[in-house]
Amino acid sequence: MTIAKKLFNTSLVLGSALGALALYNKVTETMAGELDTVLTGEERRYPWKYGDMFYEVKGDREVKPLVLIHGFGPGASSYEWRKNINTLSEQFRVYALDLLGHGLSDHPVIDYDAETYTDLLNDFIREVVGKPALVVAHGLTSAYVIAAAYRRPQLFERLMLVAAPPTILQEAYPGPLNAVWKFVLRTPIVGQFIYNTLTSRPAIRNYYDGQGYHNPGLITDELVEYIYTTAHQPNSRHAAAAFLSGHLHLDVHEPLARLQVPVVALWGREGFLTPAEASSAFKRVNSRIEVRLLDKATLQLQDEQAAQFNNVLREFSGSAVK
Repeated sequence: MTIAKKLFNTSLVLGSALGALALYNKVTETMAGELDTVLTGEERRYPWKYGDMFYEVKGDREVKPLVLIHGFGPGASSYEWRKNINTLSEQFRVYALDLLGHGLSDHPVIDYDAETYTDLLNDFIREVVGKPALVVAHGLTSAYVIAAAYRRPQLFERLMLVAAPPTILQEAYPGPLNAVWKFVLRTPIVGQFIYNTLTSRPAIRNYYDGQGYHNPGLITDELVEYIYTTAHQPNSRHAAAAFLSGHLHLDVHEPLARLQVPVVALWGREGFLTPAEASSAFKRVNSRIEVRLLDKATLQLQDEQAAQFNNVLREFSGSAVK
């Protein structure tokens, strides 16, 4: 067989494979359906330099502002606050955000990093909220609110960190393999195929069963379907590529050590990282941090133990618990 013929056959096989992957991606996109919010607040959009950020606001204009920031993971969005916003809006003016690249916000094809989200949150609180706020961040986004509150403490009255990973207190720089992984995930056919595989319905269920919920009964078909639809909005893989490749990490050891804003940190008692390890890591950096644990919860404690979570938040804010 001549070299030319071998190259032709190889190209034919590769072309067929890419065509099959592209067809799979197209079918997956078609099956996702249209996304709509399940929250009951007033729907708004905040125009930012890289795109519009969707958010909902609910509650009296004259009461204390409360900003809810979701964590990262498959199909992440403000949907995770669905059991909290109605109750909390009785005492706060609640802002529930879909971070850029997630949920109903724009999904620009940009190089997402930690500074993208830190700047976005700073600008949103300054321009939209307009006064010191109680800010709640889940998971990795805890690092961004710590950094933002350190830079502009006048915008932040108090911080609540929900299931914050101790890794945000450590230096970690993405290496060459992380860069390659990010590049592959951002490619239009192969990267989209890998992303679609990681965000299939079985993969979503396994993810939240393994590290999201202590009670697997809460991982309902309705929850999986909403997260699946959210995960498969156009260009969702770009923000996910930054997260999965470690490019959204931010070391906030020094900002947390110097932070003067009151902080409470919550962890689920059944988390895969023991609460004692997590709390001691944060208290070594800033001994003023208040620690609270919620029973029968892992990472999605605002969902698993919504009533307890809402009460802790109101107690921390100084509001009366009803």
